[in-house]
Order: sequence, then structure tokens, then C-alpha cells
Amino acid sequence: MNLMKKLNSDSVKKYILDIFFPNRCPFCGKVIKWNEPCCAKCESEIPFISTEYCKRCGQEICICNDTKIYYDGCVSIAYYRGVVREGIVNLKLDKAVNIADVFKDEIYKRISQMVEISNIDIVTSVPMHKLAKRKRGYNQSDVIAKTVSKIIKNKNCIRILSKTRNDIAQHELGRYERAEAVKGLFTIERKYIDEINKKTVLLCDDIITTGNTLNECSRVLKENGAKAVYCFTIASTQLNND
Repeated sequence: MNLMKKLNSDSVKKYILDIFFPNRCPFCGKVIKWNEPCCAKCESEIPFISTEYCKRCGQEICICNDTKIYYDGCVSIAYYRGVVREGIVNLKLDKAVNIADVFKDEIYKRISQMVEISNIDIVTSVPMHKLAKRKRGYNQSDVIAKTVSKIIKNKNCIRILSKTRNDIAQHELGRYERAEAVKGLFTIERKYIDEINKKTVLLCDDIITTGNTLNECSRVLKENGAKAVYCFTIASTQLNND
């Protein structure tokens, strides 16, 4: 009873839920304590991004001179490899919906280094096509956006964008093929046009590779009135000079 009194409402839910559905490490799946975000082994193996990267395009190898960048900044937490890659894969299989909780402190710190938190008006996510979402049951980017909105204490988390077609998987395409593939791929939900006018939007996704998906989403948001668009992803793929 004393323990329950010390816990906030979210923690109480996690504590009770753990009785029926034991908490698991989002990376390796090992059962861990109810209040642990991941196991110690996986935590020690997270490939955090610590090197310098372009604060505008979010890449170690800047692509700002090669591509018109519509977003105003982009940050990621870790490289898409090792345990983080496993965690992202698990997230897409509904086995690691708590992955963003692992990075709570880093998420707040890195977003605040990119943009003043109080200036963010809306948190949103990169959409999935309705058929793909129906098959999976949820959009992993929505999951990340909701967690991020709680971390930065922004209650205005809404699905502004929709995807117009169920396109070929982006990982099967090269950099320039990706740029062509995303053209016209996203549109704005008409009911939100007035709401985003002159507002600063934080756009969330699981991974950034070439940045084309985030860029196209940002273009649509800005052309429909957004004042600024900043991007956040859990992971980033390392690009080479090619």
C-alpha cells in the first residue's frame, strides 16, 4: 500500500499491468522489473549518436546543398544498428511499444537543443497508409509521437497528415529513387489546416535515412501554413559519401 501511494497514476498502471503482462526489454525481449525501461546489457550497447552532425538536415554527411530542405531542424538519438535496430523491428511487430521510454532524458535534451520546447505548438507523426495501418493495427510513428508529447508536456498531439497510396517499401530504394517516390505521397487532413496556420510543428518518426520522407511531410505542412517544422526520430541510418 505504501508503494502504491508513492506512485503516480501512470506508474500505478504500469505496476498493475506488469502483474499480468510482465515488462520486457524492448531490445532483446528479456523480462525486466516493472519500472525498468530496458535491461542493463542492452542499455550498455545502445549506439548513441555523439559525433557532430548537421543540425538542419540531421545528417553526419550534410545533404543541405544537394536537396532543398523544408524542415528547420532534425535530431535523432541513436544509430540504426545493433540493439536499436532490433528495438525498431520489435516496435513494428508490437513487441516494443515502450522503446521511446528508454530515451526520455535524451529526447527532452536533444529536442530542446534544436528548438525551444515552449515554442512547439503541435506534435504529430509521419502517417501510414490506411491499408498498411489496418494490417499492422497501429502506426509506430504515432506511438513515438504520443510518448514524445508526454515527455515535452505538449498535450496537442494530433494526426495532421495522411498517406495517399500504399507505396513500395522505402528501404528497397536508393537515395534518389526515394526522393521521387515520396513526391505527392502525403496530404494534409483538411480539418487541421486552420489549426496549423503559423504554428511550429514537431514531426516524429522511427528512423531517418535519406530524410526524403520527413522532407516531403514538412513541405506539405509548410505549404499549408505551418510556420516551422522540426523533426525527431529515434534512430538514424549512417549515410556514406555516395
